[in-house]
Amino acid sequence: MSQELSYQRHSSLEADQANASRMPACFTAPDTVDAWRHRRMHEMLLPLIEADPQAMWMTVGDGSFGSDAYFLQQQGADVLATSLTDASLRIAHEKGFLNKFAAVNAEEIPFADDSFDYVLCKEAYHHFPRPAIAFYEMLRVAKEAVVLIEPYDGPKRLMELVKEPMKKLLWGKTQTIHFEPSGNYIYRVNPKEMGKKLAALGYAAVAYKTFNDIYLPQFGKSKSGGTAGHLMTRLAIFLQDILCAFRLLNPGLVTLVCFKHMPSEPLLREMKQSGFSVEKLPENPYK
Repeated sequence: MSQELSYQRHSSLEADQANASRMPACFTAPDTVDAWRHRRMHEMLLPLIEADPQAMWMTVGDGSFGSDAYFLQQQGADVLATSLTDASLRIAHEKGFLNKFAAVNAEEIPFADDSFDYVLCKEAYHHFPRPAIAFYEMLRVAKEAVVLIEPYDGPKRLMELVKEPMKKLLWGKTQTIHFEPSGNYIYRVNPKEMGKKLAALGYAAVAYKTFNDIYLPQFGKSKSGGTAGHLMTRLAIFLQDILCAFRLLNPGLVTLVCFKHMPSEPLLREMKQSGFSVEKLPENPYK
């Protein structure tokens, strides 16, 4: 499928979402299970935010009303929210949730090199028609690091054989686990392979943390805390964690931090304490 058709379809999806004004739970119902799920992912950014509170951020593919940028703003960060269109971002800005926004194609980012300290792309990279081009563009405009929170690509496990039938059973999905309705291939992130891309460019290190998540529609609007809906969601995540521990299943997601320069020792220590694995990349002796 051509990238032009992919852009058209995603632009239409963002326009439909904006017209329906279906704002994410972080804005409308922050005490729900759905909001808790995304906050749990966003909080993996805290070591970076706390280590450099003056840093400038850009979010990419933040078409769900800029919810990623909204979290960063709540932590005091200076952030520009971007997506392929500004349809939903403009609404969030008008409602006072976003300070800055722009329509940006991730494959052609209209900013100079090193314009931002950090670039965040959460659950959007796997939707891009040409993700490698977008990755290099994000690296170009990032001074310190690019952060991806995306589906994880790992070795085949036994339970992977039943993953697609289980998804169809739970949600009635007709598409495969390889392609999405827009027509794009679902590109999962492999930390080792991404590390090779960084090493080839002479960059410093990669940090990653795998984890599981699950969306159970019947419990998404339940209150977080000690409610049955929250407990069932946590139980489903825990069961996935057990299967992963026995190497029967791969983790569903990974937070990957691609460092262009070696981070400070305090930041590395904090990331390791937060559950990240950190790998220093080999230096090119011929550079």
